[in-house]
Amino acid sequence: MSKVKDFFAKNFDKKTVLTSMGLTLAVLVVAFLIFEFSSVPFARRIDIQLGYYSILITFLLLLAGIVINIPFISKNFKSYLPSGKSICVLAVVTLIFSVFMFNNIGNTHRVLSDETSWESMGLQMYFQHSGGICNEGDWLNGKLNCVTEVNNFKGKALGFVYSLVFNVANPNRDTALLVNYPFYIFSLFLFFFALSQWFKEKKWVEIPTSPVKGKTASEKKLQLVPNEGAALAAATFLGGMPIYLLQARSASTEVLYIFLLSALMAWYAFVPANKVTWKHFLLTVPLLGFFAQTRQETVFAFIPFALYYYKYFLEKFYRLPAFVAAVIFVSWPSVNTMAAYRGYDFQGGEHAAHSLDNFIFNMKTNLEVMMNLDQDPAFGGIMQNPFYTSFTVILLLTTVWLLVRTIVWRKYWRGLVLGLAFCIQIFVILLNVSGTFTIDINQRYVLVALPLFALIMALGLYDALQFASKMKVESAGNIVAVVACLLSLGLMIYHGDSFRNNMLYYKNKLLAEEDYLDRVLESYPENSIFIYARPWQMLASGHSSYSERTFIGWDLETFAQKMKASNGNIYVVRGQDGYGELNRKSRVVGFKTTDQMDEILKDYKHERVLWEPRLFGYPLAIYKINAKRGVSDYQQKFFVSDMENNSFIVNKNFPEGLSCTYSLNGELQEDLHLTLDVDTLNLDSAKIAKGLNRANIDCLMPDSDTLHIIKDFFVDGSDVLLLSDFKMASFTQDWGEPQINTTVEHRRLTLNGVPYRYGIGSHANSNLVYRLPSNFKTLHGTIGLDDESVCGDGASFIVAGDGRELFRSKRMYSMETQDVNVDVNGVKVLELRIDMGGNKDCDHGDWINMWLEAR
Repeated sequence: MSKVKDFFAKNFDKKTVLTSMGLTLAVLVVAFLIFEFSSVPFARRIDIQLGYYSILITFLLLLAGIVINIPFISKNFKSYLPSGKSICVLAVVTLIFSVFMFNNIGNTHRVLSDETSWESMGLQMYFQHSGGICNEGDWLNGKLNCVTEVNNFKGKALGFVYSLVFNVANPNRDTALLVNYPFYIFSLFLFFFALSQWFKEKKWVEIPTSPVKGKTASEKKLQLVPNEGAALAAATFLGGMPIYLLQARSASTEVLYIFLLSALMAWYAFVPANKVTWKHFLLTVPLLGFFAQTRQETVFAFIPFALYYYKYFLEKFYRLPAFVAAVIFVSWPSVNTMAAYRGYDFQGGEHAAHSLDNFIFNMKTNLEVMMNLDQDPAFGGIMQNPFYTSFTVILLLTTVWLLVRTIVWRKYWRGLVLGLAFCIQIFVILLNVSGTFTIDINQRYVLVALPLFALIMALGLYDALQFASKMKVESAGNIVAVVACLLSLGLMIYHGDSFRNNMLYYKNKLLAEEDYLDRVLESYPENSIFIYARPWQMLASGHSSYSERTFIGWDLETFAQKMKASNGNIYVVRGQDGYGELNRKSRVVGFKTTDQMDEILKDYKHERVLWEPRLFGYPLAIYKINAKRGVSDYQQKFFVSDMENNSFIVNKNFPEGLSCTYSLNGELQEDLHLTLDVDTLNLDSAKIAKGLNRANIDCLMPDSDTLHIIKDFFVDGSDVLLLSDFKMASFTQDWGEPQINTTVEHRRLTLNGVPYRYGIGSHANSNLVYRLPSNFKTLHGTIGLDDESVCGDGASFIVAGDGRELFRSKRMYSMETQDVNVDVNGVKVLELRIDMGGNKDCDHGDWINMWLEAR
């Protein structure tokens, strides 16, 4: 400890260091407080609204940093490059890896969990410049129209990369699956370039001097020279890891993680600590920002990136806090994501999200998986361990050796400090319930540690060999490089059958299901709509898709609209998620839609158009939906559009004509006789009022049933304001978030069987706050518990102004409605509250057609 104090006293001003540390701590505290006091709804809203633009700003900063540093790069690049011979060897090894990869690893040799959501997020970024995941929507004329957007719980870097690639290639899953391969290739070369500088050894080198009497002279000097053999070994170990080869053909974010880490390592090795300037951080900071957007735990790995240049940072009091503040700014989307999913309580069923028990369990089981020598006889002797046990043994032995060298010989101590700081993120992953490799989809998480593993393996082998034999640096490095090549290439070829048979995810039937559907559904009619448990996956493959739960919530009008849009081609796909029950005691994150699937098949007339009982261990089935049971076919084939340009578009999908009457704001207008499949109902503009209007349309159907349709529309004006179009100042809500013009569960607003176009779907207990303009006097609307709310014990609706209660309803139950007209004259802050009855279960409260009037 005294040596450390003496070092700092000799090299740094005490006041400067203390000021720097104090300001840095203040920056971290402020950032933590913002994180801590950001509500989950706020964080999720910001994630969607600003997520794309945050990563776009980081990307533009990255481009600017590259441009500014081009003179420095061009000046020093030649001296930085390793020898051409080493580069050629790595190129040959990489080519062999690539040939093997494309011949033995296919689309089903990958994870199917988060990655299709990243593809859907890339589509949303590309089409809508939004930061969320398109969960449900329609493909219209080659463009995705997102209907339901949700948050993502991983960083946005991969989605943003997809959005860039989609500008030059088809925006779909197949394009996304090609993105990781170039990242894999570049990561190996960048990793090699970095380590060839960091793996340096002292060596006597002949240095030419000034000629004497016409004769060439030289002298020997002790210099640090790159150890290219050990660096080549590390790059080969990294590229030959089975899990990395498999994921390089995938669409998971961890490959991008390794690429960005390798880029950062290469840049840090390129800029020595004694030459770093503020200009270099113009490239470093946005690189760290992109790095943070790969995995949410990555922000815990940032300490070594500050420690590396600690001398530079501590020379001036403002440098370290400025760097930390800048990194937090570009990393904020990732931090905000952690706020939006605070605790990750949805993971692992009954298991606690983060705990020491998880850490111990994961460490134990992960080592067992990585040391597994067994083969699976049920699948033709396929290797069950996608890590190579021999690599794991080398890793464990070299780790022990390097620790001994550090403790006993005090070598590599700086690398140990940086490595341990980098490992904090790995410990965070292991604390999480999903950090166990016994779950196949989580085995990709080891990619976070693979560069460190490869570095330790190569350096440990080299150091042990050089220490034991005292051979030359080049010889020891070259031997280790040969060993790495023989092991990586030899084991890869030896286990070729296991690669071809998908040793990583061969038990994951969802992969085969996705690939099968991706091929089969190409032959289905254009504009078809697919009801599926994972609609975002269908969207990534270019198909319109909705979840079973959303489909169940469609009213007849919505169903008729979707039938017309799809030309009568609505299909329900029953895959793996549609069978069985979810095991809440499992550590696997999952869900089941069995009950919803059974309900759909019971309530709708259908025909089975595909049945595949053999390939997956469960019968994959596709049903074409024809009609809803117990409802007139004519009613299911008739709908009226929302009002636009003072007219309604009437659609019918049957040949018979029908007679209708309609009224506007309670005044009977005229009789109509509809003969065309598509007809226009023009309204008398003189009878349309400013504010809320209601048209009632009654049609006598060919089967003598009468269909009653209500159409509300709002006409803007200076003395009227539709509240659902007005920005909400703030809100609190005990469950979910308030939704505009849909229920809290994203369904159509419906009270007592009547659907409504305008309103705010909320949930008890809640408080929606609006800051009103001064000219409005009356609040109009209708209140009630939505029809999706059938199990609650009632709720009360309250309107308050400037903290004073203006209206309170009785306790209302399902199917009850009440019109409200509240005096809000002079009110500046309007609050719409819903208070639960005995409990908040199913208290889905709707504020229907809420509008303000100045009169």
